[in-house]
Order: sequence, then structure tokens, then C-alpha cells
Amino acid sequence: MSRKKDSGARLVWRKLSPAKWEDVWQERLGWLGQRLVIFVLKGLKTLRLEAHQLTRAEADLLTKEFGGTVRAARALTKRDLEPEPRPPLRVRGKLVVVGTEKERAAAAKDGAPCLLIPASLAFGTGEHATTATCLRILADVAASLRGREWDALDIGTGSGILALAARHFGARKVEAGDFDATAVRLAKENAAANGVRGVVVKRFDVLKWKPTRRWPVVLANVYGPILIEAAPQITAAVEHGGALILSGILREQADDVIAAFKEQRCRFESITRRGKWVTCLARVTS
Repeated sequence: MSRKKDSGARLVWRKLSPAKWEDVWQERLGWLGQRLVIFVLKGLKTLRLEAHQLTRAEADLLTKEFGGTVRAARALTKRDLEPEPRPPLRVRGKLVVVGTEKERAAAAKDGAPCLLIPASLAFGTGEHATTATCLRILADVAASLRGREWDALDIGTGSGILALAARHFGARKVEAGDFDATAVRLAKENAAANGVRGVVVKRFDVLKWKPTRRWPVVLANVYGPILIEAAPQITAAVEHGGALILSGILREQADDVIAAFKEQRCRFESITRRGKWVTCLARVTS
């Protein structure tokens, strides 16, 4: 998101949310840096999200995407606007994910291939447990396909990070989709900013979507309840013996998600738990 000068009054955005989505909000609103404050309301399984010192454009974007309320705030100093840095994410020695042009330049000096994924409203900057784990599993799957032509499908692409990484890891072409129009736009922008071709990004609702082909590799980093409901069509998109990477699953949802995909003849090769999140690698057996 651009940071244009704004002569108007600064604003505060507020919203209540279930506490279980704390990590998701930290990821989706990471671009706010230190301006984002998350309160856990005592005695309740509820969060109060506050985004401080917003421009009118930022406040309008937040309310359009997530609802909530906006009120006036004091002016912001230059120091307050400095984003909180995040360390580069290194993936199996094959890729570095960075958040700024400065970090990309530093990675280039080391000769490391890298992806620039700035913090944004779209899910997926690499620092969240689900995205980071998907990247590492994807790198392993790609290594097992070395010497073979393969394509990938990325469901719930968010920032486009997994689709772009798949191309870096050797996918001939990648199709990616998301229900969120903002995510689709940002994924396309990230592909252009990284000079990555061979990635087609479309807007679609996985609950209504019907696959028109099968892919050797399918990634679905969406929320657990959506995975359960969409298990038949997601599985139908994976070729026989193909790799299916599932994530966005809270620990308490994992058993139900796994059961739903086992009903679709999926065999689970690995189940990775990081904090409250679970990521799975499965194979479609028929």
C-alpha cells in the first residue's frame, strides 16, 4: 500500500474478533507495523483490534475489507510511521522471502534467489506459521519432482507467495485463485514486481468452483472449515498420486479436516504442527 502524504486528521480503526484468529489478524494487518494493537478482553474469548494513526484512505480500506468503526486521532510523527521489520525467511537454501527492496538488494549480493512480498492486506508474507510451513513442504515436493514437468494450483493464494514460490521451485505454470478481490490484485502486482511469468491469478469461490483438470501439485492454504466443506472439489483437482498441501488449520480443527480428506481417498504423508497451526501433506490415491 502506498504511503502518500495526507494533510487530514489521523484516524483510529477498531474491530472485535474471536480470539482464535489472533495470528490471522497479525498476518493480514502486518503492514500496519507498530500501529496495530491487539487487546485480549479479560474473561472473554474476544480480541479488540485497533489500528492507529491511519490516513483516510487506509481507514476506508480497512472498513471496506473487514468492517469495524473509525474515529479521529492525533497526528502521527515520522518515527511512529516506521514499519516494524521482519527477518527474511529462508526456504531450504533455495529461496529467500523478503519484505523490502533493501532486503532484496542484500539478498542479491549473496547470490540468493528471492521473492519480494511486502506486508499488505493479502494473507501470506512468509512469517506466519502456515505460509512458512507450506513453503518448506512445497520445496520438498518440488525436489521430488526434479526432472519432470509439473504444474501447480494455488487455492486461496492471498499475496501470491506460494504460487510465485512454485515457479521458483520449477513449476512450468501455476494457476492461482482467491475469493478476495484485493488478494487477486495484490498477487498480480507481486508477480509483476518479482518479474515472475507463468502464473495466472483469478478470482473464484472454492465452495462454488469446479476444477476443469487435475494438477500434480495443489496447495490450499485456507481456513479449516472451508477445507472441510470444499474437500470433494479440492481433491478432484489433484491428479492420481499428486501432492496436496493443506494449511490454515487450527489444531482443534485438524482431526475434522484430516477425516474429511480421508473420505476423499487421501493418504496423509506428514502432519506438521507449529504453535496453534497445522499443515498437512497428502497424496490422492485414486
